[in-house]
Amino acid sequence: MSQRIGQQLGTYRLLRVLGEGGFATVYLGEHVHLGTLAALKLLHLSFSPEDGEAFRKEAQLIARLEHPHIVRVLAYDVQAGTPFLVMSFAPGGTLRTVHPRGKVLPLSRVVDYVAQVAEALQYAHDRHVIHRDIKPENLLVGAHQEVLLSDFGIAVLAQRSRSVSTQDVVGTAAYMAPEQFRGKPCFASDQYALAVVVYEWLVGERPFAGSFVELASQHLLTPPPALREKNSGVSPAVECVVLTALAKEPAQRFGSVRDFARALAQASQTMVSPRFSPGQLHTGSPHHRTIVPTVTVASVLSVAQQTEAASPDDHAALPVATRSRRRFRRTAMVKRICLGLLLVAILLWFLTAANPILHPLFALAILLALILWIAAYADHRRATEDPPTTSKR
Repeated sequence: MSQRIGQQLGTYRLLRVLGEGGFATVYLGEHVHLGTLAALKLLHLSFSPEDGEAFRKEAQLIARLEHPHIVRVLAYDVQAGTPFLVMSFAPGGTLRTVHPRGKVLPLSRVVDYVAQVAEALQYAHDRHVIHRDIKPENLLVGAHQEVLLSDFGIAVLAQRSRSVSTQDVVGTAAYMAPEQFRGKPCFASDQYALAVVVYEWLVGERPFAGSFVELASQHLLTPPPALREKNSGVSPAVECVVLTALAKEPAQRFGSVRDFARALAQASQTMVSPRFSPGQLHTGSPHHRTIVPTVTVASVLSVAQQTEAASPDDHAALPVATRSRRRFRRTAMVKRICLGLLLVAILLWFLTAANPILHPLFALAILLALILWIAAYADHRRATEDPPTTSKR
């Protein structure tokens, strides 16, 4: 896309490329009359007239968001078939650039970042706007080192476009909440994505990895690995807060993203270890972790403190075998249901071979049923390979 450098788009002359993604390229632009700088995001998407009008209304809504930690959308237009957004320029780049993948951040810095992002998200949520695409690449650094949240509504635009393939959103899928994979994003989806970012900052890697299908299966069905297994410097209180925000069901997360930020800040003050040791691997015995439905900061911290204070004998008394048997039966039932759906979809696909409308629909149903069956099979296999443990006395 460097061939556009020097061209004029609207009232801006494109100076250089700031970044490029799967469906957009961001340029630094200079206003031809005022000499001011702005970031222009050129979208590699094609719209139908209906989609273009729908996103224009979405852009109008986003442009009304005025907050110290939100990148301002200054204009939206289409020129020569290319839709583009004009946004305020953040000279510090993205937090992905500042903190490359694999880097572990000090807890104090994570708490500070989360506080700023959470205030921006809470402001948007109060105005009934869901971001849908929280990730380090969309967290920018302003002129005064403040964190700025960008790309509101871009995920909606990508979903509207028919030119975006599943592969294009693999990077985003690593941060997507389970309900987003079902097509039902909510305010708590942004909290979940922010918790994935926090997890990555604290241990140097995201909780889940793999292809789009593998990520969907893990986010939907697999509990995230304990943070303390990857970094022993993470306290039980901090781990409990992050895992609560990563609950599979939105109702089991914090009542708001602001509550999540407050709980994380409080948990950072209740650390047992006086030192935070980024990158140190945990070599001790595994820790039991509990994710509990909660909407308050105090209840989560109370659970974390009880977990931290519990002795090995207390953990041994838990009904592990009972929970394991229930999980085995549940996963077996889910696997059978998914297999049945797959077989029904295949049968209907054969029966509708002469119908040009229903035949491709049932082909899509086969694909979805196959994904569900693979995910259910993987979960059931994990249940069978993880036998209950008992302690010897």
